[in-house]
Amino acid sequence: MFSFLSVEFSLLFIVFLILYWGCRAKPQWQNILLIFFSYGVIYAMSNLLAVSILFGFSVLIYLLSLAIEKWQIQKKIFLLLGVVTTLLQLSLFKYYDFFKPEITQALNFLHLDSSGLAANLVLPIGLSYYSFQAISYLVSRYRNSTEVPRFNFADLLMHFSFFATITAGPIARAESAKGLTDIQNQACGMSEQIRQTQPRQILYPSLALFLLSLALLKKWWIAGWLADNWVNPVFANPMQYHSLEILTAIYGYTLQLFLDFSGYSEMMIAFGLLLGFRLPVNFKAPLLAHNIRDFWDKWHISLSTWIRDYIYIPLGGSRGSFGRTQFNLVAAMVLSGVWHGSGWNFFLWGLLHGLALVSLNISDKLYAKIFKVSAKESRNALYNSGIWGRILGVFVTINFVCFCFVFFRAKSLDEALNVFKALFHNTINIQWNNNPLYALSLFAVAWILYPFIRKSCQNLPLYFAKLPKYTLAIPLFAFFMLIVICAPSGIPGFIYANF
Repeated sequence: MFSFLSVEFSLLFIVFLILYWGCRAKPQWQNILLIFFSYGVIYAMSNLLAVSILFGFSVLIYLLSLAIEKWQIQKKIFLLLGVVTTLLQLSLFKYYDFFKPEITQALNFLHLDSSGLAANLVLPIGLSYYSFQAISYLVSRYRNSTEVPRFNFADLLMHFSFFATITAGPIARAESAKGLTDIQNQACGMSEQIRQTQPRQILYPSLALFLLSLALLKKWWIAGWLADNWVNPVFANPMQYHSLEILTAIYGYTLQLFLDFSGYSEMMIAFGLLLGFRLPVNFKAPLLAHNIRDFWDKWHISLSTWIRDYIYIPLGGSRGSFGRTQFNLVAAMVLSGVWHGSGWNFFLWGLLHGLALVSLNISDKLYAKIFKVSAKESRNALYNSGIWGRILGVFVTINFVCFCFVFFRAKSLDEALNVFKALFHNTINIQWNNNPLYALSLFAVAWILYPFIRKSCQNLPLYFAKLPKYTLAIPLFAFFMLIVICAPSGIPGFIYANF
């Protein structure tokens, strides 16, 4: 299995790194090398079809960007053509299996041959992520953004295929975006970085090695342990487990998902730093969020900001009435849900988050009216009320997120409902398979310590920047090798690569 965690990838990346920095004087040559390496990675992880679709799609977007620049009067038509084509391609692969039974049934009812329907369509690797980057790029060109001049064909190929962003993000836009920052909290649009003419340099090599080590620890060790010992067994057959074990699995899945995805994102950021690129940070302590709005400001940031800029705001954002604003929020969150998957469970997951945001906005409005304060003061009133208000806000928010993730983890709506049924009914006559009190205690201790660990680590990029480049290289490499050597057997996949 070819994976970012495989020995094969590690060896190829080392060879590629040597060749890449051998061309340091010519960033354009480095881009060409990146294109070939990225396409090779995509082929090794998927198949020739995924490579062909990516290349053909890149050609189409390049031609549309040319048309937008050449025919300004008709540029809206070309933008719409690009967006519609992108969404149709994305919908075909993502939702074909969901609608296939109904299509088959309709054809059979009409006595038409349905045997021509494919058994299934496999989602080409990275399709969602480069589709979102394409829409962002076309919109920037439509707006004649000075930050995003038209890419030449090689630059566009590199932007869409970059191996550090294509499999599961982060969604690295050509243009800088509010709320989307690099590891030093600076704007990190890809346009300037891709078109750079001055020689690149490795950015914070010690920090990159630390992030790689941290990613392996989070993904391979902790997330893997949670999946094997709690999440997968319980979700596979919840009726066989005690309510406390099911509760542990529910909390465990949220932690597994966070560790898996944030670990992956940190690994990609590290690859970017080693290649001289600043990729956006995707997580900022979301499990310490004090309300659901704060959660989405900190969870999968590259996606949440993309939804804000290309779904919520185009729908009207907060420019209309209060009621219309809430509708726009719900619509954006539902679309976010069905992007993750085609089942009704994903629809419900998005809907619940949308309704939670609406409830929060309504409560803010009521608070402002009752206590005669401004909208700004009411926005985080519970958090600003003191330490107990903050604890309550975090507790309620994270529990809501965890229970909603049951719909995200389950393969169907019925499976999710079975988990909740077992949670509330399996309190008697069910023996423990494992010790849930032990696991729940570990979760509680980790949750209590997390704010302090987070605070102590916030200035790590600053500390690493002050040190000579390779001061920590040897101890960090030893730590990295220790994690690899002692890691559990097998190569785990990344959860978000499925989306």
